[in-house]
Amino acid sequence: MTSSDFNPLDPLTAHADRLYSDLEDTGRRAMEALRRIDPVVIEELVATFESEDRAARWLTSRTIGFGGRSALDLLSQGDREEVMHVLHHLRYGFCA
Repeated sequence: MTSSDFNPLDPLTAHADRLYSDLEDTGRRAMEALRRIDPVVIEELVATFESEDRAARWLTSRTIGFGGRSALDLLSQGDREEVMHVLHHLRYGFCA
């Protein structure tokens, strides 16, 4: 394939880049909203991940621990305790 050939993966790569960017933006917006409505969750997120960016990414990532859902999904459904429980285990270990 030469540089002038069309690569069918290029548009998909660009689309994936936009999706990741949108997801990062959603994570930041979720952190801002949580800061107003539940600052204790924000404190635990930042303490656990030692970075607002990493905390925001985790908040929007679907995980096996949440049955393929994200922490943001659970928080929006009122399941704060499960999120806090997992954050506690991530921060202190399962034996703490």
